[in-house]
Amino acid sequence: MVWRWTRATRGCCSCVVLLCILASFLFVFFTDKESSVRDGSEIRWQNRRLAKGEPSGEDASDSKIKLQNKTRTTTEENKQNSDISKHQIVEIGPLLKSTPSDTRTEIKNISERLDLYKERKQMIQTTCNKYGLGKHNKDLEKSEISEYQKMEASFPWPPEKSLMYQNTWNLLYCWIHKVASSSWSKVFFYLKGKDVPASRLHEAAQHFSLSSSNTKLDTSISNSLVFTIVRHPFERLVSAYRDKFELAKKYAYVYSMYTSKILSLASPLEVRHTRRPTFSEFVDYLLRVPVVQFNDHWVPYWLHCHVCEMEYDIIGKMETIAEDMDFIAEESGLAAANISLPWANRKSSGDKVSLDYFQGLSLAQVKGLYAIYRPDFEMFGYQAEAYFLLFGQKVP
Repeated sequence: MVWRWTRATRGCCSCVVLLCILASFLFVFFTDKESSVRDGSEIRWQNRRLAKGEPSGEDASDSKIKLQNKTRTTTEENKQNSDISKHQIVEIGPLLKSTPSDTRTEIKNISERLDLYKERKQMIQTTCNKYGLGKHNKDLEKSEISEYQKMEASFPWPPEKSLMYQNTWNLLYCWIHKVASSSWSKVFFYLKGKDVPASRLHEAAQHFSLSSSNTKLDTSISNSLVFTIVRHPFERLVSAYRDKFELAKKYAYVYSMYTSKILSLASPLEVRHTRRPTFSEFVDYLLRVPVVQFNDHWVPYWLHCHVCEMEYDIIGKMETIAEDMDFIAEESGLAAANISLPWANRKSSGDKVSLDYFQGLSLAQVKGLYAIYRPDFEMFGYQAEAYFLLFGQKVP
């Protein structure tokens, strides 16, 4: 009897020991798994966005050094072969000595791109300060208030109207029509798992608005990679005219809405039975109405994207579209996810085409247009000499 009790007791003890071992194993397993998921999330977050103020804010120099010191790889092979984690911040000197040549090249390219974006941001800040716009607004006497300050004061669109927010990837994009906006709309829909036809890409502005995600502007700016894309202002203007008036269906919204105003028709119903407006007539319309009445296809960039009020991480340009998109894809994590950036609108006006259209204008018209879009030229480093040379004149 005693022997049986002893054997039973030993059996129970063995079960208890096994249960304890099993419980310990499960605890360690799930704790490690949770830690891995948390670490992975933090690592992914590091690669999804630049540091606040980067690449060209007041703290850009410190942030740039940190970003330069990150070892980043974009393929599984690099992840397996590299002894230094792509998410680890190390000193730049040892990194250059201990990493492969492709990593050193990548760091150099990152540094060069950051310098370029810093230069672009500084140009914006200089121009905003020059005209006393946005957060650079000065306490000027009423007689000293510039026309651009008046434009800004009367402009009715809040920043939120021009922004698209992709909360999963923390992308905040100021869309500008005729400057790769269709392509980015397609990307945003794709990231949401939606395949939207070209005819409905315009719905992206509403679908990805800050209000639709119940996100405040300040929160989205601080948590996101903030960017936009620009092109030569006059090329974009010609592209907008061709797309909306020269080639558009007469029943299209923009055509029917604005043609009656451009041609001073008595009623919009007359549009379908009237000739199309010329580029010169389109320009005359822009010169006689206040900017506050401009459509978003030709409103100045600086007003549309509120660049004197908001801080952008990256200002891309159509002239460097490939390099800018690669940088955005890398910093947002899109590149690591093997997500390509398709450019849906491959039709380009180009400087040759836009100059051909401007030949039909008068010098007074060109001067008037330049006066409206001058901040865009100065902020984003574009030149208007070729357009004034058509009349043997210099830029005023």
